[in-house]
Amino acid sequence: MLAESPATLIPLIPAAVAHDHPDAPKQFGIRLSDEVMELVSAIQEHRKTTNQPFTLSAVVEDAIRCHYNRLIREGAITDD
Repeated sequence: MLAESPATLIPLIPAAVAHDHPDAPKQFGIRLSDEVMELVSAIQEHRKTTNQPFTLSAVVEDAIRCHYNRLIREGAITDD
């Protein structure tokens, strides 16, 4: 018999998406424009519906990974 973790017994409150958090534009020590915050919020909403992590840090990490991979494909940098 598997014991159920206490964490699975209590429903979690969903994390706020960027547009719901007043300090989101200032996270990471940078200020994001309203236009960029709208883009982040749209990405987060999509990620929520596809059961992907949707925190701002998850979106930033994926964006950096995508940009890095594009630079490698274009030959701008090498993956050493």
